[in-house]
Amino acid sequence: MPDSKKSTIVIASVLKPVDDSRMYEKIGISLASVDQYEVHVIGCASDSPVHPTIQWHPFRPFARISIRRLFAPWRIFFYAVRLKPDLFIITTHELLFPALFVKLLRRSRVIYDVQENYYWNILYTAAFPLVARPFVALYVRAKETMTARYIDHFFLAERGYEHELKFPGDKKTVLENKARSPPSQRKAPGPFEPRSVIRLIFSGTLAESTGVFTAIDLAVKLHNFDDRFRLTIIGSSAQASVLDKIRRLIEPRPFVELIAQESPIAHAHILEHIRNADFGLICYEINPSTMNSIPTKLYEYLGFRLPILLVNHKPWVDFCHPFAAAVVFDATHIDAGRIAREMMNEAFYTAEPAPVYWESEEPKLMGVVRAMVGDR
Repeated sequence: MPDSKKSTIVIASVLKPVDDSRMYEKIGISLASVDQYEVHVIGCASDSPVHPTIQWHPFRPFARISIRRLFAPWRIFFYAVRLKPDLFIITTHELLFPALFVKLLRRSRVIYDVQENYYWNILYTAAFPLVARPFVALYVRAKETMTARYIDHFFLAERGYEHELKFPGDKKTVLENKARSPPSQRKAPGPFEPRSVIRLIFSGTLAESTGVFTAIDLAVKLHNFDDRFRLTIIGSSAQASVLDKIRRLIEPRPFVELIAQESPIAHAHILEHIRNADFGLICYEINPSTMNSIPTKLYEYLGFRLPILLVNHKPWVDFCHPFAAAVVFDATHIDAGRIAREMMNEAFYTAEPAPVYWESEEPKLMGVVRAMVGDR
């Protein structure tokens, strides 16, 4: 039986795993550190070990476009009704209507954690068929706008969303998606020390919009210039066609390793590969869905003091510049010789990347939650 003295907080996602880097590792663990909160996380099943104080409610992963996805929000609704949350934190627009029904039935407070500008993402990525994108995007934005007045508060995962999104009004707090904490093992600052193998990594969502094919092109050109270069691609893709294309491209290139699946890969496994890499690749296509965002893996690479090969997007270049963290390249004209020479000669991390950690965001999270559950 739940401890009646504790406030019950439920955090839920339709597609993310229960050990998601934001939902669980940041928001969940921060809240669970306070003894007065009982924290539950609902999401896709994961192989990660359970947390001693957070209760997981996993369900079997499913395809991004599938019948099971249509019913998943209402399955989560029934989970939440049984848990009787004092605070229900949802991480996707698909849970807006179920969350409001939970609010009506259980008098819960509801926070919408806006992790994406769905309108732009739907229009500028290939997650949906081209002809359907405008209609899906408009439907999602209309749903967010219609329900906004009934949402108690909004978390915004990007500072740029303050200007892009109107529906949160004044009920918003920016919680940037920074690295959880400084890892115990980080790269030493200074020049890269060449060795017999130079390990590149591309991590996270595998899609054309995230730049996975640019990453392969970059790795091929670097390998042709110097055969010590190797690339590991690790992540998930909801599009089987993307994984098939990656496999075809790398089949004749044994210096590229693919660790991928359609369902999410445990975040701890990805972090282990980041720890062992020599350079991280950030190769996003720059369009309205990415131009005002800071990729989560940029924070993660900076947190490990991992040198970065960074696509030339001025806000990201400016963000990395004070730490001497990146070698910048032009995705439309990859000069492998110039990039390799800079990789070998640059003194990386001449300043500590202090602003990249979750510790700056946690007090804002705790302040909002304290107001929510303390105002019942």
